[in-house]
Amino acid sequence: MKKAAAFLTLIALLALSGGTVYLHQREASPNFKDLQPAIDNLKALVPETMQVPALAGLGVFIFLVLILSLAVLFERRQPAIANNVAAPPTVQPDPKQLEEIKQLQSRINESETAGVLLKRQITDLTEENSGLKNRLEALTAGSVDSKELEAANQSIKDLEARLKSAEANKTQLETDLQKAGNELQAAIDEAKRLKAESAVLVSKIESFENDMKTAKKEADRASAQLKNAQTDLTRKTEEITECRKQIEALTADLKAAQANLKGGREAIPPAAYQILYLFQKEGRLIDLLSEDISDLDDETLGGAIRPIHEGCRRLLEDRLILERVLNEEEGSVVTLDEVDPEAVKLSGRVPATGPYKGELIHRGWRLKECNLPELVDGWKGNVIAPAEIEIS
Repeated sequence: MKKAAAFLTLIALLALSGGTVYLHQREASPNFKDLQPAIDNLKALVPETMQVPALAGLGVFIFLVLILSLAVLFERRQPAIANNVAAPPTVQPDPKQLEEIKQLQSRINESETAGVLLKRQITDLTEENSGLKNRLEALTAGSVDSKELEAANQSIKDLEARLKSAEANKTQLETDLQKAGNELQAAIDEAKRLKAESAVLVSKIESFENDMKTAKKEADRASAQLKNAQTDLTRKTEEITECRKQIEALTADLKAAQANLKGGREAIPPAAYQILYLFQKEGRLIDLLSEDISDLDDETLGGAIRPIHEGCRRLLEDRLILERVLNEEEGSVVTLDEVDPEAVKLSGRVPATGPYKGELIHRGWRLKECNLPELVDGWKGNVIAPAEIEIS
């Protein structure tokens, strides 16, 4: 019963190994990618600290089942001649290696059977030889025919030759048995080596897969961080753009507020109103420029302009102090190495580079000082000259 169970277990393992090899040759076996979901589920069920012990326990269990199956299947009483042959260690069931082991075991069993038969033959020949010796001694003691004695001696010689041949066959069988044992041990060692190399290769594959998983996780994490950084950058860029728009709006409002601080209109500085106010106050220049003087003669016009001229000149002397851009006399020839376009206007045939030489048409004016009065709080700068009403 035990041998039957061991035989069925061994057949199942061989069928599993053969099916694996067949699927691998037909390229129909699942790869690591196909088994990945099942492996992940198993890893999720088993704690990480128990995964390696569980896998090692499963391998040890299969290894022990194979050992017990082989031990039960090949259990027999070994003759004394085979005591020096080591029991075959268990290896991972590979179809080709298992077939070689079976063949070697079969040869060993045949050698053992032949050895037992040879021992029996030797025993029988020894007994027959003893009987012949006894007959020879009896014949020698009695009076027997010389021919019968010679036949007995010849039989003894034949038995001794057969005994020597049996001993030689026995030695040959022992040699063959030893050779088969050595071949079996070499096959077992080769199976161990292949098993060790397979284990190393599987370990490398698992390590490579773990490295790939780790690299993939790191790449996914880096991609997520990059997406978050891009999102934050876009949001911050939008915030900066919005802040810039707000700053531009506030700057425009601030400029408008500064322009309107003293009641002036936008884009018109208060100094313009002050200057017009002073020209109107000192020389009533705005009244003159607003009047239609086309019907006035020169004498009347000259008498009206004199006080205006005096008031405006006094304003230029006291408040708006001017100076000449060039101090040379008008009509004289001047030479300039460099020219400021805002201070000097060139006309005529102007060369590309200096020096510039020409007649001075107008000396120009430059504002030297501006002594405008300080504005009073609440003063409306757009009122240049107030309206006057005399009440009777």
